[in-house]
Amino acid sequence: PIANRQSPVANNGSLTKPSLPAGIREYFLPQNYSLPEAFQCAKKSMPADAKIEAILYRPTLLAAAQIRILDRKYGVDSEIAKAALVETLDRRGIVRWEDFPYAGPPLDKVETMPAPGARFAAMEAPLNDSKLMSALQKDFADWLFRSAEVKARANLALKIFAGPDVSQAEFMRACADAAREARDAEIAKKTAAIDKKIKSVEDKLLREERELRQDEEELRNRNIETGLSGVETVAGLFGIGRKKSLSTSVSKYRMAQNAKEEVKESLDAIAQFKKELAALEREREDIAKEISDRWGNVVNDIEEVSVKPKKTDIFVDLFGVAWKPHYIVRAGGETLELPAFGEE
Repeated sequence: PIANRQSPVANNGSLTKPSLPAGIREYFLPQNYSLPEAFQCAKKSMPADAKIEAILYRPTLLAAAQIRILDRKYGVDSEIAKAALVETLDRRGIVRWEDFPYAGPPLDKVETMPAPGARFAAMEAPLNDSKLMSALQKDFADWLFRSAEVKARANLALKIFAGPDVSQAEFMRACADAAREARDAEIAKKTAAIDKKIKSVEDKLLREERELRQDEEELRNRNIETGLSGVETVAGLFGIGRKKSLSTSVSKYRMAQNAKEEVKESLDAIAQFKKELAALEREREDIAKEISDRWGNVVNDIEEVSVKPKKTDIFVDLFGVAWKPHYIVRAGGETLELPAFGEE
């Protein structure tokens, strides 16, 4: 028998499970390691004659909670599961929870009954102290309140927010769309007066170009009349054909000169209008560029925001003594204690 070999079971284990004070819950962790996996976890070679002789449960502290983090402003609605398995306990009930993350199988596999014929190691404080366990549960919830958080993205200038379920690409697209709308609205507002001036100058330019075409037509006609009148006058002086008065020729020449002046005035006015139009368009482009550059920079003005839970959104669903199974193995003439539960 094992007792005659002074095995760890005989020294430390009892067929009677230690009783717990009222209010302290208990759980039984599953045997999720096969015997070869138990040897591998212990970094030992598995002899061919290795055989499980018993299951020994050692007490640990299991704590698990569901945390909801909700912040409508930042678009956060997340649920986080946190669990800790504390195997090394200070008798005063002091735990650094971050040092004991749970890494075993899903907690829905936690059992309510021990393995048949199992033995149990002794129970010590704080696991068998109701007051200390209540204080530890409160401390666990407080630790979750301090440490649990999710990261949200925020563009405060654009008032665009997104929780962790929104990808970086989706968030950037939303920022770009919002910046484009804001940019277009600001450009429209700040260039409205210039657009009105541009429209006025364009209308004047069109009218002046129509007048120029009319003036050029008038000038061509006057030049033709002046040329014909000059020929008739010269012929009349030599007694050829009908005499043409000199005053009529001078009058037509004067009208031709006036038409020429009107063409020049139209050309000068068109040049001035084009100059004004170019200046206004440059001013508009400068305003639009400054606004576009500014909103382009705003798109990348992104920061990460930590969103934390409310205390009322922390739900501790498992807290108590968790009996962790170990294999008592006879192998190669000696008795070994190997882990039957561990990381997956």
